[in-house]
Amino acid sequence: MANAAVHAVDDEVEAPAKRDFLKILTVSAGAVALGATAWPFINALNPTAAELAVSNPIIDVGAIAPNTAMRIVWLGQPIYIRKLTPQQIADNEYIVPDTLPDPASYTDRVKPGYESFVVVVGLNTGISCELLGNSPTDPRGPFDGWSCPCDGSVYDPLGRVRGGPARKNLAIPRFTFLSDTQIQFG
Repeated sequence: MANAAVHAVDDEVEAPAKRDFLKILTVSAGAVALGATAWPFINALNPTAAELAVSNPIIDVGAIAPNTAMRIVWLGQPIYIRKLTPQQIADNEYIVPDTLPDPASYTDRVKPGYESFVVVVGLNTGISCELLGNSPTDPRGPFDGWSCPCDGSVYDPLGRVRGGPARKNLAIPRFTFLSDTQIQFG
């Protein structure tokens, strides 16, 4: 009789353990099935290769002649990439930033090692108007930079505001030099 009582206790102990194991196994299988079902939907939210190419374009700047600029459109904004002449660099390198409406030094506006290139968003910071000055024949204002045909704001070749109603320098987009001739945005 004592043997039968011990056997009954063992069955009672094993039954909950088996049920717990089956519950864990069922929940685990359900989680795996849910993950396998949801993965295609989650993966569809990732950008495609074409979208990545548009959001992080690589631009060849090797063909830009000194004293000219290239215009591209990135994320709906005009981006100007200008190659400065040695004279433009010399004229702007040592301007005292405190004398400017929006103080910024030469080194704040160019990437180290690539000082002959300036990359800015080509929209006036006073009013949203595209600037003139990418071509040497465009009106550039007294500082040989960019000028706004809408409100008369004037910028130097580094994109620093120098006159007119605008009070902020041209924005600098996110970019990296991959080499001496390639820039990647983003």
